[in-house]
Amino acid sequence: MKRKDKIRFIMGLLALTLLLLLCQTVFAQEDSTNEKVNLLDIPKHLSEALGIPLYAGQLLTCASVSMIFLLPIAIFSKGNIILTLIFSLMLLGVFIGVGWLEVWYMLIVVVVVAALWSAKMRGWLT
Repeated sequence: MKRKDKIRFIMGLLALTLLLLLCQTVFAQEDSTNEKVNLLDIPKHLSEALGIPLYAGQLLTCASVSMIFLLPIAIFSKGNIILTLIFSLMLLGVFIGVGWLEVWYMLIVVVVVAALWSAKMRGWLT
């Protein structure tokens, strides 16, 4: 490994360690009605706890979960944008399937990605 890559790797590990140390431990409490924790209600509970609208709670929940999975992939894939794009589209599909996002988010992302890659595709075809 080059010295610059080693320094970048060590700085990433230090940042990840600091981030993990700053996180608080949270436990889900069961209600008195013995109701189980439901993944579909996470944005609702988050929006109620922060005092924000449900729509903002859904976006904040999706952004948090996306960063948990996409940040390590973006750091360790060493510039492979296709891998990050594939994982982000898969996560977007999961968020739509769980009900945290609407379907039109996927449509907008696909249109933007197609517009950004259209010149490169044209170069590949001609």
